[in-house]
Amino acid sequence: MSSVQNNKFFSILLLLIAAICIIQPVLGVNGTVSISYRGSGGSYIGDTVIFDGRNTAGNVTFLRITGPDLPLEGVPIYDLNGSPGSGNPVEVDADGTWKLAWYTSSIKGLEKMQTARYYFTAADLANPEISSTTSVLMKKAEFYAALTPNPATINDYVSLTGSAERGISYVQIDITDTTGKVVHSYTSPVSASGYFNYGFHVDMQPGQYYLKVSNPLIKTPLHLTFTIVTSRAGVPIDTTVAVIPGNSTLSLPGSAPSSGIPSQNPMVITPGNGTFTMGSTPAGAMVYLDSVMMGKTPLNLGNLHYGSHQIDIISPGYQPYSLQAIVQEGAPVVLSPVLIKTPSPIPLSPLTVLFGLLSAGAIAIVWRRT
Repeated sequence: MSSVQNNKFFSILLLLIAAICIIQPVLGVNGTVSISYRGSGGSYIGDTVIFDGRNTAGNVTFLRITGPDLPLEGVPIYDLNGSPGSGNPVEVDADGTWKLAWYTSSIKGLEKMQTARYYFTAADLANPEISSTTSVLMKKAEFYAALTPNPATINDYVSLTGSAERGISYVQIDITDTTGKVVHSYTSPVSASGYFNYGFHVDMQPGQYYLKVSNPLIKTPLHLTFTIVTSRAGVPIDTTVAVIPGNSTLSLPGSAPSSGIPSQNPMVITPGNGTFTMGSTPAGAMVYLDSVMMGKTPLNLGNLHYGSHQIDIISPGYQPYSLQAIVQEGAPVVLSPVLIKTPSPIPLSPLTVLFGLLSAGAIAIVWRRT
């Protein structure tokens, strides 16, 4: 082999080494995603379920659920009617950990859930192939209901949502004051799957009241405490969930759900017709409203409840944009943030750059001599 051929072979080898040193660290995607469930392996529908884990691949984890009558690709854990393959985003903390409380009494499509094992997948938003899955046995309680908001103020719109396992067609809702006097009685239909949702406006004076939800076919009615206050300022808002798992004793209002996690409340909203107009730079970012995927920017949303809403705008390669937006009558919300690029998580080391430069210089010398 001639010296010219040797020099060319040597230069090509150096070029390959330089390319591997400089490009390979950038092409590789490092990191893992994990998910765990806090509990003994099962929870009642209506409980608060806590998921947490680590994500060392990116700064946003998204969660999806699959199980009986749900798409195999999974749907957002807060919207069982959501688009297959989509999920709810969770921001990753600086130490690489993430945590999400799943208030099962507040999810959309609650009527789809049944006593069965469900599978929960956590994946990195920018690298969905990096994922992990766990399973939880969700049990449908014989009878439960959740009241939101609680406490409430006069003229608030209060929603009572629940489920009855037995095949009943209606529930009776009675509201009494502290003397036992019935101040309101309502009747709510129950769907074939056992789901019911009834709303009413508060017109009672401030004080403590009691709700009884019953039906002649159900032996033990539900009893919930309902408080009306003059102002919500400084008053923690809570969702009281009463659960009767089979023939066990009643979990009274104020006690912890069977998962052992204290109940917390979704944001307070009232009926309205508010609008959001959302854009972003760059366009095409995914928009989440109250943790539910709504579409990509530019996006117009209407018929929104008045009150506070969580907005998250997420685009791969950019830092998430999040804020609490207040929807008021006659005041449309317009957002068009400029997203900030996420710094490269795997920067080149000075040694790699130096070796690449020296290799490139050596290649130039060899080619000039040939």
